Amino acid sequence: MIKPAADRYAMGRTAAETERLQLQADVLAPHSAHLARLAGITPGMRVLDIGCGAGDTSMLLAELVGPEGSVVGVDLNPAMLDLARTRTAAAGLTGVSYVESDLTSLRLDESVDALFGRLILLHLPEPVAAVRELSRLVRPRGVVTFQELNATATRSVPSTPLVAKSVGWIVDAMRTAGLDPDLGEQVGSILRRAGLSVNGAASAGPAGYAESAMPAYLEGTLRSLLPFALAHGEATEAEIDIDTLAERTARELKTADATFWSAELGAAWARVP
Repeated sequence: MIKPAADRYAMGRTAAETERLQLQADVLAPHSAHLARLAGITPGMRVLDIGCGAGDTSMLLAELVGPEGSVVGVDLNPAMLDLARTRTAAAGLTGVSYVESDLTSLRLDESVDALFGRLILLHLPEPVAAVRELSRLVRPRGVVTFQELNATATRSVPSTPLVAKSVGWIVDAMRTAGLDPDLGEQVGSILRRAGLSVNGAASAGPAGYAESAMPAYLEGTLRSLLPFALAHGEATEAEIDIDTLAERTARELKTADATFWSAELGAAWARVP
């Protein structure tokens, strides 16, 4: 059994975090879609999207399954689900529905062809138990796939001091918050421990330059983790200077003619017996 859900979301329930999530969704979208296709999500499928938030992943999946398919997005946060419904309607997507539920009480009228989750396992106290239970909602031979970050892959090439420091602050903050910064490379292991036979794994991730969204994405991530970054006194507010971090990062990248390689998505996929 999965333990009853609690709000373990370490990044905060703020307007700034909602804005960061939407920026993150834009940055990750093509890479996430690529990994979902590799996993076997195809037109006509009925897909269950766990931890759908403001609907970005559900809308992405709706594009992959097409008008013949459908997507059921599930989240605990009613405010985020209201936003998801509004955005989905504005996008003209009719094959997407949303359900407010925690993982312990989720029930469906019929099984789905695929179970999908992006950046959700790291927020669950028992990811293996969650995957095991949720896989029961998938039809035999259906797809189970999850995507998680490998945060320590974040870097600039050539290396620049502020990016290196910021990545260190983010990784340390994630660990302080009880989050695994490199869960992406462990997704296959989680699926196997949940009793599934893994068919494949891959990683993909965004990169950009000074003028791209990367500096803002870096700043937004550290902003949402700032209380944890400051918790042990290894960094100070003045040193991080969060309100100017994106500007300083962009300037440093431009001066060094550097490429910013963001955290990559690590994915694995399996078929239900």
